[in-house]
This record gives sequence, structure tokens and C-alpha cells, in this order.
Amino acid sequence: MKTDRVANWYLYGLIFLCSIFVTFVMLPISFVNVPRLEPGDISPVDIRSPISVEVENKKATEKAREKARKSVRPIFVYNPDVEKKVDNLTEGLKNASPEERRLIRKLLFSYYKKGILSETPEGYEKIVVITPEGRTEREIEDFLTKEKLEDQLEKDLSLLIKDREKTNQLIKELLPAIQPNYIYSQKETEALRKEAESKVKPIYIKLQKGEVIVKKGEKITPAEVEKIELIRKENSKGKDLNKYVSLFFLSLLLFYVMVKLYRVISPSAVETKNIIFSFSVVVLDIFLMRIFTFFSKLLFETLNMPVDENLLYVPIITSTIFASMFITKKVATLHILPISIIPSFLFSKPEFFIIPISIGAIFSCFDSRKYRSREMIYKSAFTAGVAIAVLQLIVLIYYRGFQFSLEMVVQLVLTLFGALVTAVVVNGLSPLFINIFKFTTDMVYMELINLNHPLLRKLILKAPGTYSHSVMVATLAEAAAETIGANALLAKAGGLFHDIGKLKNPQGFIENQINGINIHDKLPPEKSATILKSHVEYGEELGKKYGLPERIIDIIKQHHGTKLMKYFYHKAKELYGEEKVDEKKFRYPGPKPQFKEAGIVMVADTVEAAVRSMKDKDINLDEFIHKLIMETVEDGQLNQSGLSLKDIAMIEKVFRKVLSGVYHNRIEYPDDKSDKENNSFQVVKPC
Repeated sequence: MKTDRVANWYLYGLIFLCSIFVTFVMLPISFVNVPRLEPGDISPVDIRSPISVEVENKKATEKAREKARKSVRPIFVYNPDVEKKVDNLTEGLKNASPEERRLIRKLLFSYYKKGILSETPEGYEKIVVITPEGRTEREIEDFLTKEKLEDQLEKDLSLLIKDREKTNQLIKELLPAIQPNYIYSQKETEALRKEAESKVKPIYIKLQKGEVIVKKGEKITPAEVEKIELIRKENSKGKDLNKYVSLFFLSLLLFYVMVKLYRVISPSAVETKNIIFSFSVVVLDIFLMRIFTFFSKLLFETLNMPVDENLLYVPIITSTIFASMFITKKVATLHILPISIIPSFLFSKPEFFIIPISIGAIFSCFDSRKYRSREMIYKSAFTAGVAIAVLQLIVLIYYRGFQFSLEMVVQLVLTLFGALVTAVVVNGLSPLFINIFKFTTDMVYMELINLNHPLLRKLILKAPGTYSHSVMVATLAEAAAETIGANALLAKAGGLFHDIGKLKNPQGFIENQINGINIHDKLPPEKSATILKSHVEYGEELGKKYGLPERIIDIIKQHHGTKLMKYFYHKAKELYGEEKVDEKKFRYPGPKPQFKEAGIVMVADTVEAAVRSMKDKDINLDEFIHKLIMETVEDGQLNQSGLSLKDIAMIEKVFRKVLSGVYHNRIEYPDDKSDKENNSFQVVKPC
């Protein structure tokens, strides 16, 4: 109970996250049929404002405020304290004579009298200085800056002291020690600038609906470009918060309803991974529709083509095809709800979207029974695309008064493009989803049974007898599965791969032994049993290594079930005595077949191996097959497979038909020598 509660909370969390994502993805796509023009271009049409708007021109406002800021000149505060340090500074000049110190002292006082600035303000010719006498405005040229100070000091000392080396030494000592007496006050300057900035009122652009911005044939000015871009920007905004809230709750509702219907129409498909997958592909569809609709809008705006915004959508229906492939077609129909209703929020006339895409999605669900090739996916997507296009045209013709227009062509092209995108995305992402969610499809099995798989190529080279056996088992399994309505492709693929574990020790199995040499003749029976068991474990290991589907690996593990290795079991009893032999050591580890296809492969494997190796070729084949199958049934190996007695009877009938055609009695034609000697022929045993 607690586990179910936790699972439900995870599910509700997933619904919430998907709804949030969809809400942000589905930001309104607006369509503004206004040409994109640059300053200096000639307007091809009269451009009027489609809306009434009063919006602050932030660019102009910021420009005005920046101008106000720059009108406030930098403020420097006079600091007389630095002048008091001149005496100490000159006294510390050891290389200067008393007379030279006197002259340098006088020189420094002249600098301070003129004024030394702490920094040089860029972009200003005047500054404001604050002295004990008050606040005054002065030219920057009247002061010494750090750059000017070095040049002035070098020039003045060169006149006072003729020794060049001594002059340079004094400059090095003095220059770092001279402190500015006018200090830049960033605090006061910034305060005045903010005050000036605050006095600038916002500048607004005001437009009335229908107001002519520029007439046809007139040259576009920068101000008019600003107005046009303003229209685009304002029209692309969401109308209000309510729309986003409504979209969010609509998404919540649809995802919740989808889960509930899941349990009603297909209870067997209610798995966490299936629900996560369904939500993922629905969100993918909505995302793709949002992206491609945006680009179609952008394209037609660029081309200045007047197209109804309701026809700018690109329908994507990957979710229904994905669900048909990986889950069930009933589940696929559930995906129609969110992918048709949620995107309709974009448009003023949702019937243009909901009706066609709903019908088209149904076509994609039921176009084909099984997706056995990539071509089938393209066919399904194209069929759905044509259905959507036809329905869209019908609706459009009805609303347009039965008049043909360019919009109809646009709608057809976009819809068929959406069908192409759908097919490409499905084919491209199928391998990814198969790996992530561990799905298998008939298409996967089709790829496995073409005999080009690396494991099968290894099998034919290293264990040709096993390969031949596997091909025959696959043939029997396929025929049996088709007869009882099981998955024939799964059964065939399982038959081909069920014995790949024999690659580890091919000579340990009789079908691969050459010249009648049997390694088991020299091995104790328990060792032989271990070798036989190992091919199941190694087969599972190889299957995982090579990425075989889970169902195929299950068949590898289950194709012997818990059967007894009778030959080695009886051999052990003869050697050691019955009481000393543990039967469990001579049974396969299992499990028993858990689904029909696994049970079919077990019976096919048993029958084919026995028929192939039988010594008495004159034995009644029908009775022999019946006996083998009944032994398997009576041993309880098929109890968990889901095969009924009726299914088993039908399987037996198919096996008799196939094997009698392969292992029939035939005439052996005599060779030349025997022909000359006897002039007769013999009937040989079945081969």
C-alpha cells in the first residue's frame, strides 16, 4: 500500500513537471504581417498599427538619462594637508644640496598652488572644485594631472640642476612622493548624477490602432523602424497571466485524464516506464510543433506573405506512432488529446487545429498493423499528413466561401513537411528510446533475423552444426507462432539466438563434433552436465554484451527450462549408484518458459535436436514428435508459458508437417562402381 502511494506521488510529480514544461514551451506565437524594414528602405505598403499601444521607449529614455548624467561635472575636493608634507619631503632628499632643496621646495609649492588632480576625468573639459572658499567650476587645463606632472617636473628640474644623472635620480624620488591636493569625490559626483537622472521623465511611444506609421513609397526613418519593431514586440507578448495559468491547468487535466484512461482501455500497458514514455513523446510533439510553427511564422514574415496565423502550424504526430510501435494502438489514441488540444491555445480558431490533427493521428495509429520497416513509418506518417491536409482544406474552403487561395497551398506544404519531420524523428529516435526504455519492436526482430548479426556470423564459423540446428529451430518456431497467433518474428529471432552460448565450447555439443570424436566419452558425467549448463549462462552473457532485446535473452535463459539431462544422469547412476547421484546437478537452472514464444522455442529445440540425431530412421516420425512434446508437457516445462493444450496440438501438427518435408525418406542414387557391379539401387534411411 505504501509503495503504491509513493508511486502515485511520483506520477503526480511527473504530471506537474510536464505541465510546467508545456506551459513555458507554448509561449504564444504571434503573427504580425508587417514587413521587416531598415532605415532608408522604401516602404512597399502602407504600414498601419494593428493595435493601440503606449509603451515607454526605453532606449530613448535611457539616452536622455545618460545625457543628464554626463551633464553633471566631476567633483574634486581640495585637501590642504598634503602641502604640509613638502618640508619633510625635501629634507629627505639626500642627494640634493641645501640650495637645491630650497629650490625644489619652492617648486613643489608652485605645483600645489596650481593644483594637482587625483585623476583625469574622460569626456569633460571642466570640473567642480570644493575649497574652503566654496564651490567653483574650473577648466581641467588649469590643473596638473599625473601625466602632466611628470613632464613638468622633469622640465623644471633640468633647469635647476645641470647634472642629468642627478636630475633623473631626484625625479625617481620625488614623483611617487608627490600627492594630489584635489581628490575626486565619487560619492558626491554619483549622488548629483542620480539626482539629475531622476529628474528625467520616461519617454513614451504612443500609437493608435489604425494609425499610419509610414505610407507606401516613403523612406523609412529610424523612428518609424522603432515603431514597427514595437508593434512586433508588443504583439508577441502574452495577452495576460491568465492565459498561462489556464494553459498550465489544462495541461494538468489532460495528462491526468490520459493516465486514468490508460488504466481503462489498456490495463496491461500500465507500467511506469510506459507512462513516462507517453508523457515524454507528447512533450516532444508539442515542443516540435512549437519550434517549427515559430520558424514558419518567421519565414512568412520575412517573405512579407499575408497568411492567416491559424494556418501557420506544423502538425507533428510522432507520439501516436511511437505509442503504436512500443506500447499499444489503444494507448496511442490517448495521445491525441494533449497533442491536439494544447497547441490549439496558440490560435484564435482552434477548430483549424483540433479536428484535422485528431483524425490524422488516428490514421497514424491504425494505418498498419505492425511497423516492420522504416518505410512503413514513412508510409504511416505520410498517410496521416495527407488526411490532415485534406481535412484542413475542407475546413478552410468552408470558412473562405469555397474560394481557392494561396493559403491553401501554404497549409498543404506545411502539413506534408510536418509528416516528413514526423517520420524522420521517429526513425531517428527509435534506437534511442529502445535503449533507454528497453522496448522491442517487430522492426528490431526483423533486423535480427537477416542472419548478418555478428553473433550469427561467429556461430556459422565456430559452430556450424549449432548454426544449422538454430536455423531449423527458428523455422519451426516461426511456423508454430504464426499458427497459434503468437509473435512469429520474436519466435524466429529467439530460435536463431537460443544456442549462441555454445560458442564458448562448440566441441562440447554433438552437432559440432567431427569424425565421431565425443569429448564426453572421457569426462565424468557431472563435468559434462556442467558444460551443457554453461551454454545457457554464457548465452545470456553474450546476449547482454551484444545488446540483444530482453525477450531474446529471456528465450536464451528459458529454452531448456529445468529439464533433466537424461543421458548424463543415467550415466552417473550407472557409475556411482542411484543413491549417490543428486538429480539437481543434472537439471538446467531454468527458469521455465514464461511466455508463449519461449515455450515454442523450447519445444522446437527439443524436437529438432531429437529428430536430427535419431539413429533409427525408419521410426514413425509423427509418433516420435508427439512423444517428445508430451514428455515436455508432462515434465511441467510449459506450465508457465501461457500455451494451452489446443496451442500445443496445433504446434505439434505444424512440426510434423515441416519436419516430414525435411527428414523424408529418399532414394539414394548408386555411385558408378556399385552401378557397374550391381546395376541396382538401395533405399537409405532419412537424412
